[in-house]
Amino acid sequence: MSPSEALPSLAVASRFEVLLVGATNAGPSLAAERLLRARLGADDAVTVTSAGIRVAPDDPVPEPLRTLLAREGVAVEGHDPRVLSTTMVQSAGLVLTATRAQRSAVVYEVPDAVRRTFTLCELARLATSLGPSALPVGDVAARLSALAQTAPALRSPPRVAEDDDVSDPAALDRRGYETSFDRVRAAVDGIAWTVLSPPDEPGPPPPAVPPSSLSHRARNIAVAVVGSLVLLVVLAMGGALVVAGALDNRLERFPDPFTATDRPAPFTPAEVGGSAPVTILVLGSTDDVGTEGGQVWTAAAAQTDVVTLVHVSADRSSVRVIAMPPDLSADVPGSGPGTLRSAFALGGPASAVQTVERLTDVRVDHVALADSETFARVTDGLGGVEVDLDGSLVVNGRQVAPAGPHRLTGEEALAWVRGDGVDNVSRAQRSAVWLRTILDRLGDNDVRRDPATWLRLLGVVSGSVAVDEGFDRSELVGLLTSVRHLGPDDVRVVPVPTTVVTTGDSATLVPEVGPFDTLMDALRTDTLD
Repeated sequence: MSPSEALPSLAVASRFEVLLVGATNAGPSLAAERLLRARLGADDAVTVTSAGIRVAPDDPVPEPLRTLLAREGVAVEGHDPRVLSTTMVQSAGLVLTATRAQRSAVVYEVPDAVRRTFTLCELARLATSLGPSALPVGDVAARLSALAQTAPALRSPPRVAEDDDVSDPAALDRRGYETSFDRVRAAVDGIAWTVLSPPDEPGPPPPAVPPSSLSHRARNIAVAVVGSLVLLVVLAMGGALVVAGALDNRLERFPDPFTATDRPAPFTPAEVGGSAPVTILVLGSTDDVGTEGGQVWTAAAAQTDVVTLVHVSADRSSVRVIAMPPDLSADVPGSGPGTLRSAFALGGPASAVQTVERLTDVRVDHVALADSETFARVTDGLGGVEVDLDGSLVVNGRQVAPAGPHRLTGEEALAWVRGDGVDNVSRAQRSAVWLRTILDRLGDNDVRRDPATWLRLLGVVSGSVAVDEGFDRSELVGLLTSVRHLGPDDVRVVPVPTTVVTTGDSATLVPEVGPFDTLMDALRTDTLD
């Protein structure tokens, strides 16, 4: 039974109260209260109030927030800061907090409020996914009540946990206030659209809540990972090898991830003493390059969009980047059935290496990590890249480009790869396209013949990559030296073949056995085209 089927076709509520909660009562909670009250309009049956967990007696409304509300035609005169109390929570039919931490604090004090307490962005996400037609016909109070009853059954975490938070901008500059206010306004608009729109003719939904600043920066970490190490190799081909020593000094290193004893056999060269291929597992890390374990790996895994194997052929004639969706099903050693993402989250690079080697039967020689800003900065350093969009590109609720070929900035390319509604397979494919466009751009004459550009880009990339401690200076410089004759056209991105298996109500992304095995056989034997 769907949530809407469990509700009556006509509902009436005598009164309904919404309580907005923030760290103080002069930030997001106040902004949300005033905006929601304005959107819902005058209604004696609906009360919208706000309070703060920590409130000074005469806490003033910050001038940036006052200005932003005034632009919306909303005044703050008469605001009397209130300290949150258990009585307020107990009397509210819906409690909306600015952050997940505040939501936890509310529920800790009033445990029976758990089903009716959400973060503001969380409820907006659930409300817009429901849509106006999922609520019964009725007045505003009745539809708010129905939303509060229906939403708990739909609870699920966002792909990036911070997207459910609105940070308090008190310690930030005016731009910080604007970013926070934009998220509050979008969340309020989403809730109001669901509650106020006619169920039979709801009209288009408002723009989604913009991603949090952390999400915007780190959500596509592995998009950068796909390219960062490859770019180190390719940039070295451009004549920047003279700085190889300085490059090595800029790289961070993390402990040996090759702890397992049961591993695929190493490659055997055709001739004694001959060269062997090099296969590098490339993963994502949060913020700056992460080299610590525990929760760092969990956060990095949650924000990883693609896992890659970078394969440099034994004769150093080609580089192949094998792109794998992070939610590809795999047997995780010590845990059982899982995904590449869960393996990384559980045990960091060591667990990821064991899982990938067990899945592919390909021996991994080294591991690299990188952060998401690198790829965007490289794109901007190249003056943008050409991408043929298959649909309109929307960034923060605004269309920046229609379908067709366009030159995208780093931020726009990240938004395109991330795209609302884009599944993991498509995200991996778009990541591969983006890397290909960067490699193509590196081959253009105006870039290829400009040593200053190559040196600058090399500095950007090398400062954002961490490698395992076994990837020492001599091996790194040796690898770069051996491939410096290659060009961007010698690097090819290959998404792994996958398929979806449905069992009951669940769907699992798995390797497409025949084509996947063929690809891995070629990788293992160094016979990739």
